[in-house]
Amino acid sequence: MKRDSAQRESLRVLVLSRAYPNNVTALQGLWVQRLVRQSARFCELKVVSPVAYCPPLPGIPENYSRFRRVVRRRWDGPVEVFHPRFVLGPGQTTYTMEWLLYYAGIRKTIRHLRRDFSFDLIHAHFTYPDGVVATHLGRRYGVPVVITEHNLWGPWMNQWSGVRERAIWAARQSARCMAVSRSVRSTIESFAGKMDNLVVIPCGVDGSEFSLPTNQNGRVPNQIVFVGAVRPVKGVDVLLEAVRVLAERGRQLNLVLIGEAFFGAYQQEELRLKQMVSELKLVDCVRFAGKQLPPELARSMRQSAALVLPSRAESLGMVLVEALACGTPVVATRCGGPEDIVNDRVGVLVPPGDPAALAHGIEHVLDHHYDPAILRAHALENFGLESVGRRLSDVYHDAVVRWHRQKHVAG
Repeated sequence: MKRDSAQRESLRVLVLSRAYPNNVTALQGLWVQRLVRQSARFCELKVVSPVAYCPPLPGIPENYSRFRRVVRRRWDGPVEVFHPRFVLGPGQTTYTMEWLLYYAGIRKTIRHLRRDFSFDLIHAHFTYPDGVVATHLGRRYGVPVVITEHNLWGPWMNQWSGVRERAIWAARQSARCMAVSRSVRSTIESFAGKMDNLVVIPCGVDGSEFSLPTNQNGRVPNQIVFVGAVRPVKGVDVLLEAVRVLAERGRQLNLVLIGEAFFGAYQQEELRLKQMVSELKLVDCVRFAGKQLPPELARSMRQSAALVLPSRAESLGMVLVEALACGTPVVATRCGGPEDIVNDRVGVLVPPGDPAALAHGIEHVLDHHYDPAILRAHALENFGLESVGRRLSDVYHDAVVRWHRQKHVAG
């Protein structure tokens, strides 16, 4: 028997996610934060988002030492957030046992939190390590676990047999495993097989934050924008080559690259891309804008004629949804998640890794008239926070009801 709406609101949910914004990495896990804020409208939540421990020793690079500045406890609007520390080795040296180090690092925090916050359910974001840890905690405290998987399961899953086994175990044990796209679901099934508890629920866009421009004439006709972390999988090098192709045809564009290179490897990629800009003679038309918080990012999207996401692989591609909510058409690659977002009414899909095809797609979108209202309606109807929040509320409710039924039958 289903609970009524008042009972739904009384649910207490513990959210477990390493990816969550904090006072040092403000953009990390924004998708998770938006889902949490939306969920806070229909249930009570607390977030545990552990941070890698960095000892107070001299000579430690800023990339690592900055995590010492992350506050241990704070309020994010109505939601209390905890940032306990856990031991983590450099690079991927401790990857196979990261779930155990994670569990050890948060165990005390969870025990203390449980005294005053008797959570009914645990929601983990990412199956490994968060979902594995959540599954162990769920067994310990006798509550159901749901997992949102934001990543494609491959090809990295092939490299780590121990990680793969634990991720499959956690996904199968969860009351619901929610893939953010059909592509993510497909990759999970390729490893774990068909699962009755596997559903697709995407991340959500805040339509009040990403909105239509008040003046459509404020758009810069020849400006295109890329948004994403500066790393090879995002395909910015392909985009630069496509811009060069268009320049050789006599079409001059201004390309704004928005994204933060917050890891050492990303910083190396940014240096490589800047060198590439110089070699392709694109210095006058390419600008590295760096990190932008959502209000500034939304303004950049509203000012641009198109957003381009040239990824080699993408689990969803929420920047595409955000741009559409701003009435900005998009160009993306057929690399996974974008196929759930982009159709002929809102933009163009092209093959990944093909500068000529990408150039053609950009040209098509710039020369085609798109109705901003239709673009926004597409984004909000399919990915609006209210719509996604209702589906998530149903998942929470059904997970708890099923759990109690199973306990009743077993008892």
